[in-house]
Amino acid sequence: MNTSADEQARAFIDGLLTRARPQAQDTARLRRVEILLHRLSDPHRAVPTVLIAGTKGKGSTAAMLASMLQAAGHHVGLYTKPHLVDYRERIRVDDALISPEDLAALVELARPHVEAMAAEPLGLPTYFELSVALAFLHFARSRADLAIVEVGLGGRLDATNIADPIVSVITPVSYDHMDVLGGTLDQIAREKAGIIRAQGAVVSAPQSAEALAAIIDVCTRHQAKLTLVSEVMHWQALEATLHDQVFEMAGPWRDYGRLRLPLVGAHQLTNAATAVATAEVLAERGVTLAPGAIRSGLAAVRWPARVEVVGERPYVVVDVAHNPASLGALRQTLEAMFPGRRLILVFGMVATHDHRACTSLIAPLADVVITTTPQHVKPLPASTLAAEAARYAAQVEIIEDRHAAVRRALTLAGSDDVVVITGSFFLVGEVRDTLQRELPHSSDRHRVVR
Repeated sequence: MNTSADEQARAFIDGLLTRARPQAQDTARLRRVEILLHRLSDPHRAVPTVLIAGTKGKGSTAAMLASMLQAAGHHVGLYTKPHLVDYRERIRVDDALISPEDLAALVELARPHVEAMAAEPLGLPTYFELSVALAFLHFARSRADLAIVEVGLGGRLDATNIADPIVSVITPVSYDHMDVLGGTLDQIAREKAGIIRAQGAVVSAPQSAEALAAIIDVCTRHQAKLTLVSEVMHWQALEATLHDQVFEMAGPWRDYGRLRLPLVGAHQLTNAATAVATAEVLAERGVTLAPGAIRSGLAAVRWPARVEVVGERPYVVVDVAHNPASLGALRQTLEAMFPGRRLILVFGMVATHDHRACTSLIAPLADVVITTTPQHVKPLPASTLAAEAARYAAQVEIIEDRHAAVRRALTLAGSDDVVVITGSFFLVGEVRDTLQRELPHSSDRHRVVR
């Protein structure tokens, strides 16, 4: 398959972002992806699936779970969103991105069905619906043993909810997309809990009281078996560096002892506990889990741009935090890793997230805030973000070009300062590769900054 076929495939997928379609309400959204998948011989029924919903930690939890299952010898599909740089990052089998040739072939297979649906009452599938269909096609054709699938917006009406999960996982729920999911934690949690099935297995990460009450109620109504990570798992941080952390973990199944995770931040230990609990629940349901799979799987996980230090002197941190919950976690981690250091923030967001709440969490840490505009179909103007940041930071600059904004931050930073780039996958993904190529790295990956 030549390069032009790959480019044409991606252009077709991207084109669905702007092509008009009738407004589908409620379950009609699921009906449309169901029709598309049925036209493609129902690949979502060919692979047992774990669905992971929540506000923060979905992708990290999914990556950890997939890594542990791979370490146990399983052939594992992983679907996450959005991507950092390359669309193919969304669809993986055994941590290998779908190849350009396979992606082009699957788009060629799906294209006539997508186009035919334009004349049907529900209209064209969306970008996200086609992406889910392509993922399940790839998993089925690859004969994956399991598919770990990150839910997108909400849960109840998300395209991924077309699958019938063997385990439903809900990571921490907080406020985000309130215009769609509802204005209370109860409403938002119930939308996320839409992935729960009758008599199904459910794993919930630690939750606020309001969100937990909603999840328990949904499980009770569905007679689903609920495993609460906060009750069954116990963990304690032991050591942390710029690039990893060591911790102890125990649960009702076994004492895992000392574990290493190449991700930083206390929130990642919560995600690890949720992933381990899910792996053990899967084992109870017949998915084999070798004794050393938890340890080796966690140690091997790779999940970039999650409080990732990509350069030193100055320290440069990239993180895809884009909602209040994830920016709150980023703030806590930065305060723990770099206490008292001068911080320069490069900040850009898309318009669909609560920029006021996000700014209130991260801007007060910064001595300088440089706002920029991500390359996105619905970007938040840098000037709008700057006006909000000015409420918290004494020095705010607007630089529209993302790379120029980063260069300005590096110019302002002294060797002991910290440059943080965050607010959007689309901002971080665009600049991360350039930073990794151009910035020097310390050979001492075990040094703790204080």
